[in-house]
Amino acid sequence: MTPIPSRQLGKNGPQVSAIGFGAMGLSAFYGAIASDEERFKVLDRVIELGGTYIDSADRYGDNEDLLGKYFKKYPQQREKVSPHMSKNQLKPSVLIN
Repeated sequence: MTPIPSRQLGKNGPQVSAIGFGAMGLSAFYGAIASDEERFKVLDRVIELGGTYIDSADRYGDNEDLLGKYFKKYPQQREKVSPHMSKNQLKPSVLIN
């Protein structure tokens, strides 16, 4: 499998996958919400395929809480995903690194 190309965020930011994963669909707007374990499988697959940027926001239902639970359960995955800042918050929406 060809790796996903990466890009640097800003001048001094982290390297992230050029294709990000939009987490909105994990939590809202597209039908019934699956169990946390089912949604964790989606996140596992994103990382397995080389995704290192997960777009989340407080407006996307519970996906920031879900990501917190995921990284608490699988702390080794934290090192594989780059930080994301929510425009509406002064703190990282997903604390990583």
